[in-house]
Amino acid sequence: MATTEPLTWSNALTSWQLSPWDGLVVALAAGYLAGVVRYRRGGGRWPVRHSAAFLAGLLALVLAVNSAIGVYSESLTWVHMVQHLVLIMAVPILLIAGRPLALWATADDGTTSRRLTGLLNSRAAGWLTHPATSFVYYTAVLIVTHLTVFAQLRLEHEWLRHFEIVLYLTSGYLLFLPVLGNEPLRWKHFPHPLRVVLLMAGMLPDTLVGVVLMMAPNPIAPAYRLARPDWGPALLTDQHLAGAIMWFFGDATMAVLALITVGMWLRSRGPEAGFGSWLETARRGALARTASGPAPALSDSTDVDADERALADYNAMLARLHGNAGPQHPSPPRSDGEGEP
Repeated sequence: MATTEPLTWSNALTSWQLSPWDGLVVALAAGYLAGVVRYRRGGGRWPVRHSAAFLAGLLALVLAVNSAIGVYSESLTWVHMVQHLVLIMAVPILLIAGRPLALWATADDGTTSRRLTGLLNSRAAGWLTHPATSFVYYTAVLIVTHLTVFAQLRLEHEWLRHFEIVLYLTSGYLLFLPVLGNEPLRWKHFPHPLRVVLLMAGMLPDTLVGVVLMMAPNPIAPAYRLARPDWGPALLTDQHLAGAIMWFFGDATMAVLALITVGMWLRSRGPEAGFGSWLETARRGALARTASGPAPALSDSTDVDADERALADYNAMLARLHGNAGPQHPSPPRSDGEGEP
């Protein structure tokens, strides 16, 4: 493990390193810009704000791994935490705002676009991008990379440091995709109320990791001292500062996104405004399960309130349920004397 020079303002501005991630950044930028060109050749006008957001996300990735943030992330825990927040929040949010999947899926009418659209709407993609799946993945990544032996091992093995970057980028991207994304996926119309819930839930692992790092009595990754044997704060002080950064800035980012989502919710008039198709699907399922006769044939797009037969069957179902749930009155005495002693 190589040692680093003391972190000064001069070193912070001039320290730079090459990274295996540089090739991926160039490839993504070239692929995105090529998609924009094809889209415009087809007669469309791709918004400049999307392109700017995507390229800004790639720039943030370069700064996180190549600049002083990347150089000193192996020497100071608090710098590593800054890198972590950039990789798991800033980069994914900007890339999602660029809508690369929508661009590549509509850039041409050829086989590639059809295959990509089919892949994005497949069952596997739906499971992978499910909000519950992404939340569990995000939580697991935070806990494992900060509160287990992984934090020590990543300093001893370079390949683990790159693997950690993969974990941060993918977990952040999948978590924020149903919240902020407008991509051609199953969760494109994820209801705004549930988006707010997901963001608020995302604050829980951020807070947990931050508080544990702040209160831990011993350094979780002592190998940081090997990179700076004669400079920098004490390991525990460094770790406590990293925990504070994680807690404050992680939760602050989630809170800001939640407020933005609430604003979008108030302005929305589409299916995302409420529980949208989720509630309608539940009504169709209940109707099919409780119908006394053959269940009405309802497609996934059927509106129960707009279809006369479906509405009549649904009202009949409610009437039956009301009758079954009503009070059970005792039967009146029989007038023919039968059963009398």
